[in-house]
Amino acid sequence: MIETKAPGRICFFGDHQDYLTLPVIAGTIDRFIRIKGEPNGKEYLRLKLIDFDSEIKINLNESLEILKKGDYLRSSMRVLKRSGIILKEGYDIEIKGDIPIKAGLSSSSALTVAWLRFLTKVAVPNNKIENEQFAKWAYESEVLEFNEAGGLMDQYTISIGGMLYIKTIDTTYTRLKVSLGNLIVGDSGIEKKTQEILTRLKGGAEKAIEIVQKHHPNFNIHNAKKQDFYDLRKNLPFDLHPYFYAAIFNHEITQNALLELKNPNHDVNKIANLINAHQEILDKKLNNTPNKMIHMMNAAEDAGAKATKIVGSGGGGCFLAMSDSQNEEKVKNAILDAGAVDAFSVNLI
Repeated sequence: MIETKAPGRICFFGDHQDYLTLPVIAGTIDRFIRIKGEPNGKEYLRLKLIDFDSEIKINLNESLEILKKGDYLRSSMRVLKRSGIILKEGYDIEIKGDIPIKAGLSSSSALTVAWLRFLTKVAVPNNKIENEQFAKWAYESEVLEFNEAGGLMDQYTISIGGMLYIKTIDTTYTRLKVSLGNLIVGDSGIEKKTQEILTRLKGGAEKAIEIVQKHHPNFNIHNAKKQDFYDLRKNLPFDLHPYFYAAIFNHEITQNALLELKNPNHDVNKIANLINAHQEILDKKLNNTPNKMIHMMNAAEDAGAKATKIVGSGGGGCFLAMSDSQNEEKVKNAILDAGAVDAFSVNLI
């Protein structure tokens, strides 16, 4: 029996920044996608998707040349095939997890990373493969193979693990040893359209930056300061102002958060205030937080949460609430009473 797993993740700072090659701060949590399988003596993989009560069959002799959008199981096999890693025997496989699906905690990337780890354990059991390599393969399998709009935060955070500051421009990272109190995830139950949201927000930000650079060739988003927004927005049509604002101000928030988190005696209240500032931009400028979720987040704060923030692409799914231990149950109950389908505590791992 071969078993692998990969965790979900929470982005604390840098939402909608990684596809602009700006840095992010994200961490892995104790919710997982788990895969286990054993040889079946056949020339195919039989995958039971427990959470979907469905089954997929993949023949080992498939060409893998033409894939359906979002078929990360086969795209992962195609990516590994280009690296000379090919399965030679069939397996009966079970896939299940306790990460909410399509809800902002990156269940899809957790599946991809766990699947890549499973495939390599089966195909090249004696090869030691670095976490960074799994991150590259996962990003290639999900984003590059289908020309999707996302960045690389999910794949790198999940493959490497822990609380990370990731410089997405060159995929270097710094490990952060942090304590953020009690972390709660509220699952709104609101379905979100991830690629639609990412395409809109990425397109708006990239267009704004492109127009600014035409007027000011030396402008670099990585070095931009708050004043640059006020000095340069005159070059943009009004509808692009929010995207330009979010790119610059959220980057500044991430840098301020990094400075605080690197302090061994970091102030959790300062971190909470920065998370709230980040959420304010996600909501007011990027319009990615539905009113029903704002109601749930307000309920969490009324019950004692220090900070709340939508996670993932937005438009629905899950949100984070930071709390003290004495308010933890009160906050979870408030989230549920406000209409969420679930509220649960998580730990950074």
